Amino acid sequence: MNPEPLVSELVESDPDLADIVEEFVAGLGQRVRRMCTAVEKADYDDLRTAAHQLKGSAGGYGYPALTTVAAKLETEAARKSLEQCRATLAEIESLVRRVVVRR
Repeated sequence: MNPEPLVSELVESDPDLADIVEEFVAGLGQRVRRMCTAVEKADYDDLRTAAHQLKGSAGGYGYPALTTVAAKLETEAARKSLEQCRATLAEIESLVRRVVVRR
């Protein structure tokens, strides 16, 4: 069973914004790689910063589920909880695989 796609609420309300949302989606892989590297290095400052940036931008582009998990990662990075950071990053990766832009 495939999980349901994660669609942008922004595009659902204004299809004319699909192009800019696609640019955001295209950059998600790079964001996730940055966070993975930060976890591997236990670089909590960079991880917290990257999670904070994702939290804000995901919400702005209409992906509140991604915002919620990014906020959780930001908090865990501030607490320097490596195992929790790994688990939450896995949640983010799972969500990112489901992200789509419907026109």
